[in-house]
Amino acid sequence: MLISLMICWFVQGRPILDTDHTEMPHYIVYLSNIGATNLQPIFICGSLFMGIFFVWAVIEDYYLRTPERKYFPPIFHWFLTAVHALAIALSIIASLCILMASCLKDNWQYSRPHSVFVVLFVIFVFSYLCAHMLTYIIYYKHYGVKFYRNMIIIKVIWIAIAIVFVVTYGAFMGKGNSGGRHSIWWGYSAIMEWVLVFWYGLMFPLLMADLNVKNYGNQAEYLMGQGNEAGSASGSGNDDYDMERITKQETWDNHNPFDNRYENEHTTGVQENLTQGYNNRQFL
Repeated sequence: MLISLMICWFVQGRPILDTDHTEMPHYIVYLSNIGATNLQPIFICGSLFMGIFFVWAVIEDYYLRTPERKYFPPIFHWFLTAVHALAIALSIIASLCILMASCLKDNWQYSRPHSVFVVLFVIFVFSYLCAHMLTYIIYYKHYGVKFYRNMIIIKVIWIAIAIVFVVTYGAFMGKGNSGGRHSIWWGYSAIMEWVLVFWYGLMFPLLMADLNVKNYGNQAEYLMGQGNEAGSASGSGNDDYDMERITKQETWDNHNPFDNRYENEHTTGVQENLTQGYNNRQFL
């Protein structure tokens, strides 16, 4: 969507909506200013499809972890279901905010509502990421799959860099306001806005990575396979590792979701059995 907008804008001769900021055309105008021209239908459609994919990915991230599906290491506690539901709600609200921002042209008539929806969009996306990473922290403590840890680190780095971009963007706008409408800093702030929107686009490959079962590795596959055989293994008495924590249905009486999976009186032996089983499976 962003590339389509830029190409169409250049082909049309870079029409300028806001002629008051005379220095901005020497660099690049704000995305919202391009979207407020006759290219607004592209802006709206792009925002709509982006929101649909965002919400769909967040819903699938929950659905494929339900005990019925077990496509990924499954949900084991009601608290995780609640956080997943919160993440879905936040993604829906964020998508609606950016859609409303694209529908309200950033001009003298809708400037304030447009800005409010953009700010709300940023807040709800950040809140979604916090809820999402909380679930991954719990999954990592419970299952020990390294993919969860790696994605937490990557997303923390992504958020940290995004915060730097936002602060820089705000600083440039502040200098532009202090320098008047003819300040060169308006052009710099427009550049930073495009950097921000492209950086936001990098979040979608991360969502796709979350939904790729291959990224979870053989260890996750082993855990899910053990979960399917939990009843026979635990009932026979031949397996010291109680797989009930994988297959147990969610209840309000379940253990603390932040407990480490291996924290029990047989910790050492259980870990050795799990590691040995995983290693043996690799050579089958």
